[in-house]
Amino acid sequence: MPPAISISGVTKQYGPVTAVDSVDLEIEAGQVYALLGPNGAGKTTLIEILEGYRQRDAGHVSVLGFDPQRQRGELNRRVGIVLQRSTPMEGLTPREMLNFSARLYDDPMNTDDALELVGLAEHADRRGSKLSGGQKRRLDLATSVIGNPDLIFLDEPTTGFDATARRQAWEVVRGLTARGATVILTTHYLDEAEHLAQKIGLIKDGRIIFEGDIAGLRREMETETRISWQPPNELDLTELPGEWQPIRAGPDGRLSLPTQSPTVDLSRLIEWARQRGLDEIPELQVERPDLEEMYLELVDDSQSLGQAEGS
Repeated sequence: MPPAISISGVTKQYGPVTAVDSVDLEIEAGQVYALLGPNGAGKTTLIEILEGYRQRDAGHVSVLGFDPQRQRGELNRRVGIVLQRSTPMEGLTPREMLNFSARLYDDPMNTDDALELVGLAEHADRRGSKLSGGQKRRLDLATSVIGNPDLIFLDEPTTGFDATARRQAWEVVRGLTARGATVILTTHYLDEAEHLAQKIGLIKDGRIIFEGDIAGLRREMETETRISWQPPNELDLTELPGEWQPIRAGPDGRLSLPTQSPTVDLSRLIEWARQRGLDEIPELQVERPDLEEMYLELVDDSQSLGQAEGS
């Protein structure tokens, strides 16, 4: 199966500023791909080039086999887009808006199915002015999928959602890829990218600085896992396995070991504890760095991802 998106040498400049700098990218069909980056990194510009809303200065772009700069009309019939901000027509209901949008496509989804997919079935006939912020965002998502698109761009799709609604939206996204769609996700919730994306791309200063899965990012950064636990007062810690000997207890009495071989070190700790009659290691925790920690280290940028991007 050919890739959903294939680009090479894509460049976009604004005067002396290079917003996208010779980017190469290939995105497989049927996966969730998260494009992440700090403010001004170039991700908005790159996404708009892929959508056909912004012209590139150089390079080759193929989206579903189309060049979005020259074949935007043909591409639009196979693409769904959730913008970062949108406003529904307040006088219309979600059902009416989706019925209208469905007419723009050759093979649209059933309106009731789309409403059910995003959890709006109970509010299908409520006027847009009466919808909550989260319900309006669900309507944005429904509008993006009503045309049965092969490719969906989701720009911060769960903004304004509470924790439960976010989890439900994640299931919607998984359902889209199960139907064969490709999803390009931008989000300032890095746990969202970690839960949903099979592949991530990190962009900084207009260049892709990493592309791969979370495990690959951990390997590239040589991140350490942290094993920690709360030793009982009666244990003689001088007999700890060798790697724990230099460890000093923190203010709360916990011992914490950073390691790149957690399976080996945890096995040795468990065996040591069993030999001393300790069947359960108190408050044992094994923590790997999450995407947010690795992201902040990699891009070395303290700005919030949630702010508007300058490019």
